[in-house]
Amino acid sequence: MEPRQRPELAQVIVDIPHRDLDRVFHYRIPDALAEEVLPGREVWVAFHGKLIRGWVLGLEAATAETEKAFALQPVEAVNGSYRLGDDLIALVPWLARETLGTMADVLRLMAPPGPPVRPAAWVFLASRPDEETIAFWEGIDLECAGLLRRLARAPQRRMKYASLTGKAIAVPPAVIERLVAAGLVVVRRLLPKAVKAAIPSEATQKKDSATMREHAGKTAGESGMGSPSKSAAGGDPAFAEPILTPDQERAVHFLTKALAEMTVSGPGAAASDRRPFLLHGVTGSGKTEVYIRAIGEALAQGRQALLLVPEIALTPQTERRLRERFGDAVALLHSGLADAARRQEWQRIHRGDADLVVGARSAVFAPLPRLGLIIVDEEHEPSYQQENDLKYHAREAAVERARHCGAVVVFGSATPALETYAQALSGRFRLLQLRQRPAGGQLPPVDVIDMRSELADGNKGMLSRSLLAAVEERLQRRQQVILYLNRRGFSTFVICRECGTVVTCPRCSISLVYHRQGEQLHCHYCNYRQDVPQTCPHCRSRAIRYFGAGTQRIEEELRASFPGVPVLRMDRDVAEREGIAPVLDAFGRGEAPILVGTQMIAKGLDFPRVTLVGVLAADASLHISDFRAAERTFQLLSQVAGRAGRARDPGQVILQTYCPEHYCLQAVQFHDYEGFFRREIELRQQLSYPPFARLARVLFSGPEEPLVRLAADTWAEILRDLAVAQAQIRVDTEGFDVWGPAPAPVAKVENRFRWLLTLRVKGDRTEVLRSALSAAARDYDRRRGRPVGVTISLMLNP
Repeated sequence: MEPRQRPELAQVIVDIPHRDLDRVFHYRIPDALAEEVLPGREVWVAFHGKLIRGWVLGLEAATAETEKAFALQPVEAVNGSYRLGDDLIALVPWLARETLGTMADVLRLMAPPGPPVRPAAWVFLASRPDEETIAFWEGIDLECAGLLRRLARAPQRRMKYASLTGKAIAVPPAVIERLVAAGLVVVRRLLPKAVKAAIPSEATQKKDSATMREHAGKTAGESGMGSPSKSAAGGDPAFAEPILTPDQERAVHFLTKALAEMTVSGPGAAASDRRPFLLHGVTGSGKTEVYIRAIGEALAQGRQALLLVPEIALTPQTERRLRERFGDAVALLHSGLADAARRQEWQRIHRGDADLVVGARSAVFAPLPRLGLIIVDEEHEPSYQQENDLKYHAREAAVERARHCGAVVVFGSATPALETYAQALSGRFRLLQLRQRPAGGQLPPVDVIDMRSELADGNKGMLSRSLLAAVEERLQRRQQVILYLNRRGFSTFVICRECGTVVTCPRCSISLVYHRQGEQLHCHYCNYRQDVPQTCPHCRSRAIRYFGAGTQRIEEELRASFPGVPVLRMDRDVAEREGIAPVLDAFGRGEAPILVGTQMIAKGLDFPRVTLVGVLAADASLHISDFRAAERTFQLLSQVAGRAGRARDPGQVILQTYCPEHYCLQAVQFHDYEGFFRREIELRQQLSYPPFARLARVLFSGPEEPLVRLAADTWAEILRDLAVAQAQIRVDTEGFDVWGPAPAPVAKVENRFRWLLTLRVKGDRTEVLRSALSAAARDYDRRRGRPVGVTISLMLNP
């Protein structure tokens, strides 16, 4: 006699992001769902008396040792509309560990956009009853007989459970239960699509996937995706392929070789072959063209590509350029899309209808089943770090995902993050360099204007005489100008000159910014707004004055200096009111010769007629309390400087500053990334900052400052005790430092007070900080009398 067939168990992560529930729960797989419950599928299960969404992380065969597993609750329903790929499922526990989050947090990021669709209970006839069966039930239970007749007349012999038990029909649940026990009806929870059609079997899906891959390979070969000059899935067949520089040819050669090797070896490739590439090229050196050639090669091999960009504002321009080459193979995926459009694009990608995805940070989780190439453009950008909810870094997630799907990773930047460049110099990344602009183009000369001298000569405006003269010259030549100032509004703060009171936001510890449009003061943190006070709220003096300058004031000064000349402005205020694309499109069409903006215009944009870039306060970001201040300033200024002279006409950059002697600004002046890197890395080593150490941040926030401070003090005590204990156990290594607690740089936002703890461990020992924070969280959660209403946010490597 053959042994009894034992059911398989589903390892389910329930959609409740809580540390105590961050583990696998086992559910029995009913025979009816045996082909649908698969790793990566969304399921619905009973959890503490409620129907909860979850995801299948894996399957497990029940054995004699797990006989008790037969008593487990069954999987109630399966969402057959999508399945997360094996590479994404493998990413789940890693990302939860790296971010100190939960696996439910990670899976929410990977799931289709929009709210989940809950399943409904349906009552089905197991088989059509004959008159003899109904007559039998009429003799013993009229209610059961009536339900059988009703179901037999219903379309497809099924009805919603809620309809049957509702007021209109009012069938008691006990009646349904009696028929279930008799084997005459079946109750199943189904999602809307599953009611109309059976969920496809795994065998069918594998067949469809194979067909899709075969079709993708044929399409790539026939359309010449490996040679982007031909029409690619609807791309422009008349597009002329640019001539590559020797550096570009070398980069394309190495990327093509790596793609071929990874296509053969897959995830099992040697570690040296899986090393990411760093494409380090000066601004305007043609990194995008290298990306396009690599994408074409990946698609020609029947694989798919993912291009991450740091800003949503950059996706339309990037999308247009890629559609010229690859046509309808391109899909967009970012949070700026409307919910319906985003879900539609996600489903199109999941179906295999798009082989190239362009998107911002969250697109790193795009459901691409044959992913072969991941490109992270402008990899140094802070926007790749998620600051809310699950605090992941898209750069790190890309590397880990590529490890599981056998993809090639390319990081691109003119100003790489110091940690990234250090990895390249150490050999952990493969370095490719583009040292020149195509067609003999030159990097623009950078003139540094000492604004102290301007002030001494009587110029109290924001625009130096040299910059005004340069703008006038470009206007006469019918060329275009970009002026950069990373402060929006008209004046940065309003002050009483009698008592010195600065008008601040009542909900945040930040000064209000004067906006000329609407004559209002705005908070740029919580969006609080109020009218400009006519008298001081403290001393009632009328000596109210405006200090500092923002983009609105610069726009006004330009209109006064150049009457009749159209000026466009691009900052968050304009973006929220008019949108980003209309302003950039208007500037691209030449409707205005001058564009003033914040860092939204500092990177990634390519306007051939721009020959002058002016930076109005080059040192503004040097003085913030961040050890990366010099690095971020160098990157931002180098990027905005790179907007000048990208075509035939030579460019010029003018930096206005009050500290021209700073090594950061001197490096920008000479386009000297290597020189800046050497100086900055030396300082980092002396101070034991990354990449020579690892940091962690614990942010406490709440409506009552004493409670926030108490929570921060408690955590500090726990962490210091852990540091002492660790030092006693491991006398051969240094422990970790605990700094703080202290008020956060912005100590109150939206009526929530904020305190900060910082941890540091020397060397590449992130695991020390991860273990310490996890242990501190467990200790804190067990303590009685801990503060209520305090939110605690953990971040590794901020």
